[in-house]
Amino acid sequence: MKRKKKRVEKKHETSPVRQLEMELQVLRRELKITARAYTQRLERELVATAAALHKFAPAEELSREQLHRVRDFAIMVRQRRLRPEKGRRKDLRKIDSLISDLQPLLDEDGN
Repeated sequence: MKRKKKRVEKKHETSPVRQLEMELQVLRRELKITARAYTQRLERELVATAAALHKFAPAEELSREQLHRVRDFAIMVRQRRLRPEKGRRKDLRKIDSLISDLQPLLDEDGN
């Protein structure tokens, strides 16, 4: 008589270690999605700002005030101090802040 082999059912391990591993995997996915969405938003804003700058009249036709504003923005962008190789939140905040500071170019273009 043949004996039936008992199937050893693999139960989902419910140990705290396994649960934490699964949560960390989910967190990693969420980090990637969030970082991708964040950088895409910043890039869209930067592209919109650059497009607004291209719509300005030739420099000869700009008012003195507009020239000063554009020059101030250029100085602000030029003087950024970043260390992208370190991958710090501090640098991301600086970039985000700088792009936000450039938003008046969009407003000026709309007027």
